[in-house]
Amino acid sequence: MFTQIRKRDGRIVNFSKDKITRAIFLAAQGVGGSDFATAEMLTEKVINYMLSKLSPDVIPDVEFVQDCVEKVLIEDGHAKTAKAYILYRAKRTRYREAKSELM
Repeated sequence: MFTQIRKRDGRIVNFSKDKITRAIFLAAQGVGGSDFATAEMLTEKVINYMLSKLSPDVIPDVEFVQDCVEKVLIEDGHAKTAKAYILYRAKRTRYREAKSELM
């Protein structure tokens, strides 16, 4: 299992599958979902997919994890949740870009 993740600013922090679960659940809630157990099950699928692409000793970056979440959501038939997740991700990207332009 992964123990660390590389943030966008290059920092290495502890990997938390709970953050993936929370992001999936919040996206699902945005489209009317309310099953936290499904978010947990999808998180396990995301981690298994990540492990199929990277060895456990590699430190994944945030973008890779988010790409894996999108792929699993779409392939597992959660298109509405995937769309909400993708739109939120795009919104955060625009926010980060605007913030960096101000700096």
